Amino acid sequence: MNVMPKAVFAKAASGDVCSRTAEGMTYRADGSTQAVSWQVPEETPVALQFNSEPFTVMMATPTDLRDFAIGLALAEGILPDPSQIIGVLVMPVENGVTVDIAVPEAAIEKSRLVRRAIEGRSGCGLCGVEDIDAALRPLTSLQRTWTPSPAAILTAAASLSEHQPMNRLNRSVHGAAWVSPDGEILLVREDVGRHNALDKLIGALVQADIDRASGFVLMTSRCSYELVQKCVTAGIGALVTVSAPTALALDIAKSANLFLAALQRDAVVVLNT
Repeated sequence: MNVMPKAVFAKAASGDVCSRTAEGMTYRADGSTQAVSWQVPEETPVALQFNSEPFTVMMATPTDLRDFAIGLALAEGILPDPSQIIGVLVMPVENGVTVDIAVPEAAIEKSRLVRRAIEGRSGCGLCGVEDIDAALRPLTSLQRTWTPSPAAILTAAASLSEHQPMNRLNRSVHGAAWVSPDGEILLVREDVGRHNALDKLIGALVQADIDRASGFVLMTSRCSYELVQKCVTAGIGALVTVSAPTALALDIAKSANLFLAALQRDAVVVLNT
């Protein structure tokens, strides 16, 4: 039986950096070569279940999977009240990991348990849903009382790399950071998929009982509409990304009253106040 290596599952359970060494050769234009060792991130199928009923399989970095499951359930509107979760079981299985969320059936928003036709790839936030309504769900307008200052955003952006241990090794994973109003980074989660990183961060906020209206999210990725939907659904009022949003992401942010900004070298572009 081809079971996920114990070392990888240990990282999945503990939240340590999930990377492995890959040996290769560098070939330069002048014809010279050099042996090189790269750190590459783990990417593993993660099957998510609710009360042992399959929901979807996502490709993800197998770390902070409890955060991942809780965050995805909230961000996708499946569990509007994550405090009702009874338990989360992370189990190694053949070729991957299964994460099972135990919750009262009455707590589940059944309309959001959309059957996925294909697996969720690491770069995909909403793979395989079967109709347009499932992709573009209605959102409640946020009630915001403050907005991040440009100074706080730039302060957080300058220190973000210091809080990404996995990316320091492999330079190929996304980070999602929770930032205080004064620009202090309080939590970071990493993953090969930007959507996964945000789900993990949201799950971590839930488990730490942090007020999701008390700070903002800073992400190392572009801003797609799924990230906007996840933040709004989770009650997060402000999102900052390293590049400009898509037109759809901006439209959804405006209609939901989500503060949206993007980094531009040593400046901040505020797109929706």
